[in-house]
Amino acid sequence: MEYGLPPAEETHEIVKVPGKPMVLVSQLSNSHLVKLCLDPRTEQVTGARAFALGAPDAMLHGLAVSARHPGRIWATHEGGNRLLLVDPRPDALDDAPRIEREIPVPGGGRGPHYVSEYGDMLWVTLKESHQVLALDHTRPGRYRLFEARPQPIFAAQHPVSGDFYVSQDSASSVLRIDPRSGRTAQIPVPAEQGSTPVGLVAGPGGVWVVLLGTARAGTGTFGRIGADGRIDWHRLRSPQGRAAGLLHLAFDPPGSVREREPGVWLLGSSISSDAVQDVIVRVTFDPSWTQITGEEYAALPTQQCKAHRLLPLRNSVFATELTTATVAQLTGSGVCR
Repeated sequence: MEYGLPPAEETHEIVKVPGKPMVLVSQLSNSHLVKLCLDPRTEQVTGARAFALGAPDAMLHGLAVSARHPGRIWATHEGGNRLLLVDPRPDALDDAPRIEREIPVPGGGRGPHYVSEYGDMLWVTLKESHQVLALDHTRPGRYRLFEARPQPIFAAQHPVSGDFYVSQDSASSVLRIDPRSGRTAQIPVPAEQGSTPVGLVAGPGGVWVVLLGTARAGTGTFGRIGADGRIDWHRLRSPQGRAAGLLHLAFDPPGSVREREPGVWLLGSSISSDAVQDVIVRVTFDPSWTQITGEEYAALPTQQCKAHRLLPLRNSVFATELTTATVAQLTGSGVCR
């Protein structure tokens, strides 16, 4: 199923409000935050409202659930160069979200793109200045800036080593940061595997990353970064997946109907090439997460929509479509083996 959102040129990030039947979506082109009310049982969208969260040129982008501030989310103003703590007011669809706090990006950094919270620390990729920001949100004067290559997109902490990894799509390299010593290192993507790392998240046994590819085609490649920084690469095997340009990935949340089945969701996108499909892929693994045991595919109903982000819920998975002001929802009956 697809659900139309209030019109916008660019629809980006998507998060679920914990404990509430509500999903939030950022629209960068007009700095709107869209609230989607869900049916608690079916997870289908029952209502949508968009609210301005800053001036149109503030470029609302990143969204992240806050554990330190329950019920709140962190957001980024990529054009306004600010981090925001937002109360989405999820109990009523018509209640406008409130910005409770604004933190300017310090140290000359520019273009906050992605934000994530780790205890008292926010990790933020700065797309315009090609840096990564680690900032103590309880004392914003305490921060560190790490130099990256163009353009840092996602950042995630390794669940074993504690190092942070950052995808850099224009450099086709992954940045490794030791948060204790501040040392950094670059991990180039081997040309034989593909290029353009974008989606990067922590998952079982490591940090997982996908490759988008080029304007000609993708390679259907993704990998897991081990505690030692080495990447074990996987490639989709079906004809539909071999040329997929993978933009994002996500794992099932706790309580999901698929929680006991080792698997990852991948999102193929036409954002770089109209020659590739916008598609949601479910990949299953053996219990050690080293061997692929199955692949399932569901093409989005609207192609060339530049599919952008994934959000698995308990019974379904959502995907945002960058250029159509639409979210797609996949249920179990929509997947083809």
